[in-house]
Amino acid sequence: FSCGLSLVVGFLNNCPLKMLEAEAPGLDEHDAGGSEGDTTTSSMGSRRENEERSGMGAAGGSRSWEGSSSFMHPSAPSGQPTSLFSTLPQPAAPSTSAAAAAVVAAPPKRLFSTAGSSSTLSTHRHSTFSDCGSEMARSLDDLTLSSLTRPDDKSEGTIRLQVPSVSTLRQKTNTSFHMIANLPWRLAAKTECSKRTSQLKFFSVYIDCNPESESTLWHCDAVVEFRLVNQRDEKHHFSRHFTNKFNYNSNNWGFPSFIEWAELLAPEKGFTKADRVIVEARITVNKVVGVRQRPRFHFLSPSMDVSDTALVINGVKLHISRQYLALYSPVFAAMFYGRFQEREKTEIPIEDVILEVRRERRDINVEDVILEEFIELLEVLYPSHKAVSADNVEYLLDLGDKFQIQFVIDEAEKFLMGTDDIQVVTKLLWADQYCLARLQDSCIRTFKSAAEIKNLKSSEEYKNLSDKTKAALFEKICKLI
Repeated sequence: FSCGLSLVVGFLNNCPLKMLEAEAPGLDEHDAGGSEGDTTTSSMGSRRENEERSGMGAAGGSRSWEGSSSFMHPSAPSGQPTSLFSTLPQPAAPSTSAAAAAVVAAPPKRLFSTAGSSSTLSTHRHSTFSDCGSEMARSLDDLTLSSLTRPDDKSEGTIRLQVPSVSTLRQKTNTSFHMIANLPWRLAAKTECSKRTSQLKFFSVYIDCNPESESTLWHCDAVVEFRLVNQRDEKHHFSRHFTNKFNYNSNNWGFPSFIEWAELLAPEKGFTKADRVIVEARITVNKVVGVRQRPRFHFLSPSMDVSDTALVINGVKLHISRQYLALYSPVFAAMFYGRFQEREKTEIPIEDVILEVRRERRDINVEDVILEEFIELLEVLYPSHKAVSADNVEYLLDLGDKFQIQFVIDEAEKFLMGTDDIQVVTKLLWADQYCLARLQDSCIRTFKSAAEIKNLKSSEEYKNLSDKTKAALFEKICKLI
């Protein structure tokens, strides 16, 4: 036993750590990147070493002021890192003014909020800044890059962090996690005045990639550009970037000396407005190993291999595969392959699909189909299989029911059965509305006392429950008392 133990210890001491050390990236001379805290960006054999070693000073890195066409000022010296934003291909603008207007048009309101209350919920979710926190930049332009981005293509994303009351910033603030290339990313900012910043106070920014994973089998090659938004002059944003191979031992990189504190707060610089700063991180993932990337479909551009028909919603063309939709939806199957004139068309207005649905039911209007929501429906339905969430479950149930797409209804029901983000009474109402027996059963099983059920009567949703659901609740009370 002792002999075998010695062999195991010897293997762990020699092979794996050396292997990890060899794979950890080194520090480039133009990189001010450094792991957060008292760490550096130099090659490290373990996470403990990463946390204990001191970092580079404030002299490292490259600084640039954004010009009119890029983040690098035209007079920037040669040999400095160029701006990522100035070299990335820009997405095409919508082809018509009608297409843009369709997205920004005021949408109808939903009955329920994501918390399950009876307050209204806007169905369009554009990237508008809240009082604090983060947002994933997503717009119509983001969807026009390509009809299909395959797993081996580059994946890109932008995360924004808004820091209120920045003059009194005392602790690190960060965004929630956002998925890019099927990996969770988080942007963080804080202040630093330490040995590696020469005891000068700086505003620091960092990016986390998959920090909660305990696996050593993954790594990700990425370029990250941080941008400090100039809120007075959009031509003079401040940016710095680095390239890194993120992995278990190197999952947090950034700039401890991103910008001097005095420069950040100087009114003439324009970075602070109402004591608020805005930081963005543009992430370009070039390669991922160990984590499968899902295919991403962009339906606003045609693709010869995956689209043969365009559905037109408010003047915007969504390029889809009629065979694929027909497999999931009897409504689209009848539209594309039935005895209708639309079967010969390559562009079909959504109004024609609505007319087909109305042949059996008369509760659907053209206004009920919102472009952004229908794109979300396609993203859940297509092989990318975007997850159902509290933000989209309500209209996915609605659209799945309208077009008789059982797969989407089942995915929404599965989500509702497993989430606590939506109130039980709201789940019961949706179970009523869409005849979801498993969801109703799951909700009723959660009640542990008659008092819990009686409390439902104080909610607005309870008044709209069917007699069948109220009878089921009464039967549950009888079993509990």
